[in-house]
Amino acid sequence: MPRKKSVNKEAVETVATTTFEVLPLLRKKLLRMDVVQAEHNMPMSHVQVLAMLGDAGAMSVTDISRHLGMAKPNITPLIDRLIREGYVERRRDTGDRRVVNVVLLPKGEEKLACIRETIVRQVMRWTGTIPEKDFFELEHALEVISTVLGSAQI
Repeated sequence: MPRKKSVNKEAVETVATTTFEVLPLLRKKLLRMDVVQAEHNMPMSHVQVLAMLGDAGAMSVTDISRHLGMAKPNITPLIDRLIREGYVERRRDTGDRRVVNVVLLPKGEEKLACIRETIVRQVMRWTGTIPEKDFFELEHALEVISTVLGSAQI
């Protein structure tokens, strides 16, 4: 089994400090999720579930729970509300009938598309305020963050 490389303490401290400094900036300057929630009359957790299902196609409640870091009993009412609104439905897994997946319905796909349009509009508003080179560096940095955090065993 390959040995993990040790990261020096200074690098760890830099990542911790920078993350702490960047998170509020992301919420206040990059994406105003409070605006997205208000415009679409939907809590952030619901937006996240629609986005996950849009990417994955179908997920079990256990997978949704794990991905959001929420207890399964808290996911059930969230899914129930999305079902009542016609955005998702529960379906038995064809390979294992014990497993019930949550799938995005066409109305949910439309809602997700509208939410993503709102987010794109927000980003478009501030792209003219930074140099193009910086914008593409930000794009690359966000892709790296997504890749690293998506594969990390945290």
